[in-house]
Amino acid sequence: MQTTDIYIVDDHAVVRDGIKMMLVAYPEIAVTGEFENGKELFEALKSKEPDLLLLDITLPGLTGIEIAKIITESYPKLKILILSAMTDRESITESIKAGAHGFLSKDVQKEELHQAIIAVHKNKRYVGSNIALTVFEGFISSISKESIIEDQLLTDREIEIIKLFSDGLLYKQIADKLGISIKTVESHKANIMRKLELKSTVELVKYAIKNKLIDL
Repeated sequence: MQTTDIYIVDDHAVVRDGIKMMLVAYPEIAVTGEFENGKELFEALKSKEPDLLLLDITLPGLTGIEIAKIITESYPKLKILILSAMTDRESITESIKAGAHGFLSKDVQKEELHQAIIAVHKNKRYVGSNIALTVFEGFISSISKESIIEDQLLTDREIEIIKLFSDGLLYKQIADKLGISIKTVESHKANIMRKLELKSTVELVKYAIKNKLIDL
């Protein structure tokens, strides 16, 4: 049976022992190294690289997030699963940005720990069930912010012009319909393309479809 080799990095021996006790029930998982800090970990990695790293965030010296960044850059095949008491939105976000493949809170049950290790080893993402709401709220918040920024980015006139271009109208037709000059239409379109960082009318139409400015 092929085993998943794991290194644990946590500065509390009682936590490391607890993790090992939980994993004893799963013979396909082998804890082959345990370390108190990043310095010990990187020394060990010089001679052997495991399949997965179970990593705390709060550590002496380098933080878990800083370690994750180094691992992602220097050991790209090594999977990282964060196991931390810090389950706020910022900690989760920064961990994922640093290259972590999964995130669990330290009160995780052994069944979910096992499930997360297997998933991450298979190159899948995993977020603990008890912190999924935090992740979801962060996602909703980011969507809301994007909507607010976008609403502020375009004027009502610019949105109107996007719709008309998407309907296939030409510059003169749009100018006649809105009672403005062709030059003004050209100026509006140039501003729209610059604001949205678009290169062509085709991209403008795709933007209108994606953001439901027009009905198909």
